[in-house]
Amino acid sequence: MKILIFVSSHNKSKPAVLFGGLLAKKTNASITLLTVIDEPHVLDTAHQTLEKARKWIPDLNATTAVRINTDVNGILTEIDSGEYDLLIIRARQATQLKDFLRTKIGRRAARQSPISVLVIKQEHTELNRILICTSGVDLANPVIEKSVWLAKSSQAKVTLLHVAGSVPSMYTGLDKIEEQLHEILETDTPMAQHLRHAVNMLVNENINAELKLRHGSVPDEILHEARSGNYNLIVLGASKAFVEFAGWLLGNVAQQIVDQADCPVLVVRQATLNPETKD
Repeated sequence: MKILIFVSSHNKSKPAVLFGGLLAKKTNASITLLTVIDEPHVLDTAHQTLEKARKWIPDLNATTAVRINTDVNGILTEIDSGEYDLLIIRARQATQLKDFLRTKIGRRAARQSPISVLVIKQEHTELNRILICTSGVDLANPVIEKSVWLAKSSQAKVTLLHVAGSVPSMYTGLDKIEEQLHEILETDTPMAQHLRHAVNMLVNENINAELKLRHGSVPDEILHEARSGNYNLIVLGASKAFVEFAGWLLGNVAQQIVDQADCPVLVVRQATLNPETKD
C-alpha cells in the first residue's frame, strides 16, 4: 500500500503524519509526504517543512514531494502521478477539499483520482478499536474487506455497525448474533446477505468483533456509537465514482461524520486500499 500524507506549510499536519506513520508500521505501507506551494521562490522553505515532518516519524523511510499549485490541485496531481492508495489529511484541509470539489475543474480532477481519504483532527497514537459502518449494500464489501485487513494488521477489535429503519433491536457480540441468525437474518434481503457475509469474514479471520444493528438516523447513530465506544478509527464507504464521493463531502452522511467525529475517519473507495494488488 502507498500512503500520501499532505503536509501543510503552516506545520499543522503533525497528527496526520503521526497516524500515517502508525498505519504504515501496522501494514508495511510506504509513505510519501507532500507539501504544495504556490510560488517556486519558497521551494527551500517547502523542503524544510517536509524535513521537519520526516523527523516526526524517524523510524520510517518516508519519501517527500513538492508540487507548485493550489493545495488541492497539487494533491490531486500527485495522486494521479503516484498511484497512491490512501490520502491522509488534517480536518482543516477537508474544508479546502470541499470548496475545491464545488468547481468544474475540481469535479473533473476528482473523477481522475479515485482513492480513499483518511481525515484526522487531533493526535491519535493507537489503533486498537475500529468502527465499521455499513449502509449501502454496494459499498459494504469494500468497506468490510479493507476494515478486516486493517484489523488483522493492527490486531484491533472491530465493531460492525449497521443502521437501518427496518431493524428494531440491537444485538451485541458475535456469539449472540450467531445464535440468533436464523431469527433475525433468515431473510434473503440484500441487507441480510451482506451482514451475514461480514460476520463470516470476521469469524473466519479470527477477529475480535461484535455486530450492532441500530434503528434511527444514520449519522446520529454512528456518532453516538463512536463517542461511546472509545474508537481509534471510523470506516465508511464512498460511492463507485469519486465525483459522487465529492457529493458526500458536500453535505451528506460522510461529511457529517467527518465534521463531527473526534477520531480519524476513513472514507473507503471501491477498488482502492487493496493490499493484494499493490505493494
